[in-house]
Amino acid sequence: MLDKIYISFIFAAFISGLIFIKKSSPFNYKLLLFFLLVTCMNESVCFFIKSNALGSTYIFYNFYYYFRFPLIGWMFLPLFYSKFQKKIVYLFFILSISFFFFNFFFYYQAIELHINYQLLGGIFTITFCLLHFYNILKRSHKENPLTTNFFWISTGFFFYFLGTLPFFGVLRLLVEKDIIFAEQYYILVKSLNIYLYSLIALDFYIQWKYQK
Repeated sequence: MLDKIYISFIFAAFISGLIFIKKSSPFNYKLLLFFLLVTCMNESVCFFIKSNALGSTYIFYNFYYYFRFPLIGWMFLPLFYSKFQKKIVYLFFILSISFFFFNFFFYYQAIELHINYQLLGGIFTITFCLLHFYNILKRSHKENPLTTNFFWISTGFFFYFLGTLPFFGVLRLLVEKDIIFAEQYYILVKSLNIYLYSLIALDFYIQWKYQK
């Protein structure tokens, strides 16, 4: 049931993007719309596989993560103006390629979750959010921070990964050893996802309302 609610929030965020994004909207919002479309498709396929007991969904999520995290970096890139901040994004792109080849060909099997890359992507996403908050604070006297592009999206990503990141390292152990705690983790992740996609939908509306 929670999966259906979660997927419906992704779809609602995607629809809000279709409604509120203009031709003149920043490019990273259009990237976000593509991100939501792929996310909704991946979650729907994985839900169908799990519901019908057709096999493992790990391989789908592995490829999705190597799509998701670099795209998040690409979305944040236009928000950064200093060379140092941009270099952090470029470093993450290089690490993503390195982790992809290392994990698929040497460390993990394709049907195992690449938890080390999830951890890396989560840490860098939190870093991107903090850098964006820092840039907003630097120019907050010029505009309302709450109506700044990507503020609510960054807030959603920040609290989502802040809430889930501590569990990444013990995720496999939780699933294998403690079913009750694993179920509580599942509820936490889905709840934070609902929170994230609600803020994404809100940000679409705000950028439409306040865009000049």
